[in-house]
Amino acid sequence: MEFGVHRVIGVEQESSEITDAAAKENYVVLFVSKGGCSMQINKQITEIEDYCLVLIPRGIKIEANPTEQRAFLIIYFSESFFARTAVDTAFLRNFKSFNKNEYTYRVLSVPIEYATYYEFVGMQLKLSKQNYNQAIYRDLAHNIVKQIVLLAAIYAEDRFYGEILGQSAGVKLVRCFQELVEEHVKKEKQVAFYADKLNVGSKKLTNLTKETLGVTPKGVIMEELLRISKKLIVESSLSIKEIAWELGYTDVNNFSAFFLKETMVTPTEYRKSNQQ
Repeated sequence: MEFGVHRVIGVEQESSEITDAAAKENYVVLFVSKGGCSMQINKQITEIEDYCLVLIPRGIKIEANPTEQRAFLIIYFSESFFARTAVDTAFLRNFKSFNKNEYTYRVLSVPIEYATYYEFVGMQLKLSKQNYNQAIYRDLAHNIVKQIVLLAAIYAEDRFYGEILGQSAGVKLVRCFQELVEEHVKKEKQVAFYADKLNVGSKKLTNLTKETLGVTPKGVIMEELLRISKKLIVESSLSIKEIAWELGYTDVNNFSAFFLKETMVTPTEYRKSNQQ
């Protein structure tokens, strides 16, 4: 599953809860209400005051504090879950609070009035997770998670989102590139095809994409292919072989190898775990 939420209390946590959240591809947000909490972050016990958001970048190791008795929400999500548009992608990849080169973790205080929002978030995300096979609940989960991240950006005073919305010429070109990838990725997986469509050199496209999104054009292509793959596996009734054909693979084994490399599970295993 591309996102999850748990209302947890130290010693009562199932090990799978932290394991799921700490997967290398996940961003993590701790939503801490009255009373605060503590957590192991990079093997250090970290005490967190009440009414805080804690942002933990991908690749930072988190574990439960086994002596903790206070409850908090742990929310985790993948980039493919969050980023439905080019603006979303650019924002997430350039949000300094989620950059492990900038922060191991970042604690942001929120007003006490958010206590009721804390309860709402926990309830609605848990409901969405239980009904994730339905599109309306996937949309609900996405909107709530995005609200939380944008709330964090406000309290972090991160201005990048506004800069992205300003749409410089480079950002516009990258957005066009992403739109072309969304349109053609099932059949076209080479960077040169998109550079030709945009009338730019592959090197310039690479530089602009890395500057704006923090990833190469090939990475954008593979991420979009993976996003569509996951969507078809979970939401369609097509067989894995039919999905492979739909995505331009003449050999289902090549598709399965790509999916396994990117997710560490096979397409069949991913379908089974996300349709329970």
